[in-house]
Amino acid sequence: MNRLPAFAAFALVAALSGPAFAQQDAPATAPAGHQHMHKFDAQTQLQHLTKQLQLTPDQQAKIGPMLQQRDQQLQALQGDTSLKPADRRAKAMSIMQDSQNQIGAVLTQEQSDKWKAMREKALEHAQEKHGQQVPAAPGSNGG
Repeated sequence: MNRLPAFAAFALVAALSGPAFAQQDAPATAPAGHQHMHKFDAQTQLQHLTKQLQLTPDQQAKIGPMLQQRDQQLQALQGDTSLKPADRRAKAMSIMQDSQNQIGAVLTQEQSDKWKAMREKALEHAQEKHGQQVPAAPGSNGG
């Protein structure tokens, strides 16, 4: 299994969430580009997915709680200082994979294909931004 750089796990969250997974205001003492706190907002994420994938009201009702659960788990993980960084990344990837599987089960094939393309585009953007190779997202076939 490939080890993802620290930013990659959160890039996956961004890929799932779109612009809703924005950086919070960082303390004035944090160097530019080194803010790692992220805003978790399941409602904004749901609105983004609804717009991009044309989710039905039934799909929204199912996906909303999934996003809330994922965000709560990631917030708890982010605050857990007892884990080693590698373990934290592995746990984040597990949370993301579970979330992707749950959400994917609610989508139509067309929506699923579009969602996969959105995630791949976000990962490519993260790769360009950080100048590093980002392995394929979990569950993707690399192409």
